[in-house]
Amino acid sequence: MSYRIKRVAQITGINPATLRAWERRYNLIAPGRTESGYRVYSDEDVAVLSRIRQYTAEGLTIGEAIARVRRTLAPLPAGAGAPELDDVRAQLRGALLRFDRAGALAAYERLAHLAPERRAEDVLLYVMREIGDLWEDGTAVVAQEHFASAFVREKLAAMIGELDSGVAPGPEGVCVGVPGERHEFGLMACALQLAAAGWKVLYLGADVPLEETARVLKERKPALVCTSLVARRGAGECGELAAALRRAAPPGTAVVIGGAGIAPDTRPVDGVRFTRCVREMLTAN
Repeated sequence: MSYRIKRVAQITGINPATLRAWERRYNLIAPGRTESGYRVYSDEDVAVLSRIRQYTAEGLTIGEAIARVRRTLAPLPAGAGAPELDDVRAQLRGALLRFDRAGALAAYERLAHLAPERRAEDVLLYVMREIGDLWEDGTAVVAQEHFASAFVREKLAAMIGELDSGVAPGPEGVCVGVPGERHEFGLMACALQLAAAGWKVLYLGADVPLEETARVLKERKPALVCTSLVARRGAGECGELAAALRRAAPPGTAVVIGGAGIAPDTRPVDGVRFTRCVREMLTAN
């Protein structure tokens, strides 16, 4: 069945103004529209909203309730919506290359029905790789790549903050860039995956001195510290960075290093896990 917003308000006990505000702020559901522009909610939408209402009635904040619902929703199959995603990618890529922020926002808003991890991996980072390829072959210029990067970073940071603000205190993961590593998107993708999985995330950003990282880790004693290497490094340098990060972390903190910049012949380092896949980081602890 389908429901207008007034009926949804009656069923869930959530007033229409609140429903609209949640839709804009949290992107949890994406109701359809009639030809006249009225919102139309599905049975699944109503069920999700009812669960949120139940959790808030039990004492959770709205952020905590939404984070709990997100973690229990079944993920979409990897190929779900592929044609639509191709269309959104093309729209977003074109807008970013034209320096058209309004157009890029319009494309991004079409992703409201997707979980944050899929918005990031399947669209934002996918498009950035395409634009990076265009820059490398001379088809795009530096200004276009920088404009696109700023837009994507803004959206990733917003999703990390949105997810992390709704997670009750629990295991903490620190995401930090090592000295000389200025590429940030791999690190942000890791932070987003952790936050979506229910971790409390402290995101320190790119190119942080090791002594500063050591100070933060000593003070907070997190369950996990992650970093990402995008710029290619030799096996010896990768090993040295791993050993330094292991020394900086308390004994009880798991250390994970991911990214395409890890040399294939890097030797194992005691107490450090190397991985090329962001999702694998979640199994490190």
